[in-house]
Amino acid sequence: MTLGTVEQRNRLAALVARVLDSEADGLLTLSGDIKETASIDFKEEAGRRRGPDLEPGLPENQEAATKLADEVACLANSPGGGALILGIEDKSGQVLGTELDRDWLRHRIYRAVDVAPDIVEHRVAGQRVLVLYVAEAKEPIEDTSGRIRWRVGDTCSPVDRSEWWQHRSRSLALDPMAAPTTATDSDITPGAHSLVRRFVTPDASASDREVLKQIGAVRSDGHLTQAGKLLLTPAGRPLIELTVLDVHGGEVKSRVEPPGYLSLLEQLDSIETSLDLVNRITARVEAFSAQPLREVPRPAVREAVLNGLIHRDWNRSEPTEVRWIQFDSTLIVRSPGGFQGGVTEQTVLSNRYARYPALADLFRALHLVEKQGLGVDRMYQIMITMGHRPPTIREQAGPSVTCELVGGEPVLPILALVRGIRPIERQRDARIAILLDQLLHRPWLSLDAAAAALQSDRRSAETAIRAAYQSSYGDEPLIRPYKGEWLLGGAVWRSALRSKDEPGSTYLAHATTDATALSRVAMDWLAEHDAVTTGDLMELTGISRGTAQRVLMDLEGTELKRVGAGRATRFVRRATHH
Repeated sequence: MTLGTVEQRNRLAALVARVLDSEADGLLTLSGDIKETASIDFKEEAGRRRGPDLEPGLPENQEAATKLADEVACLANSPGGGALILGIEDKSGQVLGTELDRDWLRHRIYRAVDVAPDIVEHRVAGQRVLVLYVAEAKEPIEDTSGRIRWRVGDTCSPVDRSEWWQHRSRSLALDPMAAPTTATDSDITPGAHSLVRRFVTPDASASDREVLKQIGAVRSDGHLTQAGKLLLTPAGRPLIELTVLDVHGGEVKSRVEPPGYLSLLEQLDSIETSLDLVNRITARVEAFSAQPLREVPRPAVREAVLNGLIHRDWNRSEPTEVRWIQFDSTLIVRSPGGFQGGVTEQTVLSNRYARYPALADLFRALHLVEKQGLGVDRMYQIMITMGHRPPTIREQAGPSVTCELVGGEPVLPILALVRGIRPIERQRDARIAILLDQLLHRPWLSLDAAAAALQSDRRSAETAIRAAYQSSYGDEPLIRPYKGEWLLGGAVWRSALRSKDEPGSTYLAHATTDATALSRVAMDWLAEHDAVTTGDLMELTGISRGTAQRVLMDLEGTELKRVGAGRATRFVRRATHH
């Protein structure tokens, strides 16, 4: 069983607590075989010794961070991972303490060896001690000198890659969340049982055990899986928290920290209920939806929160943080742990990866998320079709992944536009929503730009564009070709123009008579094409022929040069001389 399991982490934390509780007169007094083992190591903060003297500690110490990164890599390579207790002299057990900043230290270690340990602060003999919990790695981790080492007894010893894989291949094939635990269905909270039945809606005659087997939370031997235990038994601490602020970085209006006797499923339900109270209803438009429209669409809120729980690093002890910014109608979900499995900020739409497949499957069995990891696509589609900008999903120092949804009043003309798309199936197509969002904010769309927006390759982008071209609104195609590029269809353009007067609208900013903005459109077109014509500017911005002519003539002599005459007149970029 690896450190990735909840029980193994709990056992290790209990052993660390025994070690720290043994302090007497500034020394840890447990016998050496318990104090330092293959899974627990003491470390004095490097760089503080000046001869016999111990210098005061500082929040940042690069020498210490580098040495700790090497030790973290060693533990990550070791079966079961382990814990480093920082601030203890390793030979005598003397408590020395450390002042290193936890977030700074974790980020430095992550940058050095691509492992982000969970760091927990303790007070021992009045001194601050940090415990670095290191999960077992899924592949060999090189330290800062390019070495691969693992723990043999209480020391780190070199190991070659072939030996590493030979000893680890069997355990690495297992999902720790699928592993058995000592817990049974009798350990599940009554509230979790109730929620399971609400989400699954099984046959009334089905027993609780049968329902738990149906969703995969309990094994045939009656024991819960790690995923089942995590989701359905008392958590012992808040695993998800909500903070309501008036503005970014402003006054805290309220906080919701679910009690530890609740299961994660109950804590999630509590947070969702609290979010419903602050995520205000902004409109009730019967023509568009049988449900009230909220500042941030409720399905998008759920997807963001669930993603923050399912894909987080459960070897980290801090809760998933949810923030609601009242003035800006903004939801922010911060999930401990960075991207994994090839997922990046540029591929969250196209790459599918589950850090814990068994946990993700349990959420799917409860009908809380859709299958095949479509949560991000759904967030994009819902936010865009309500007239909001797409989600912002970024990896930040720590590491952590932050998802931000900025809502507000729905843009009713955009809602009307989406409801008019045919075939109706395309109204729910995330690709169509993304392409429309792009063309509502830019004059034209190239194939490469479409591929970048869809986070796909050119072939997939071509398929999406073809689907959009074959879809219609007001008996006209959603998009239309123009000189190798793609523009909004005429009916969509006319409908979108009505949204320009909506408060805070950013749609069709290029549909303007402002000469500076129009000049920018002309020069942007020239950056990708050999020439620009009056007709080009008319097609891209919807302006009259006379306005387009004036804009291009004003640029003539400075930026542009006229070529040809009459209908063949075009403008090219004026050559620069050095």
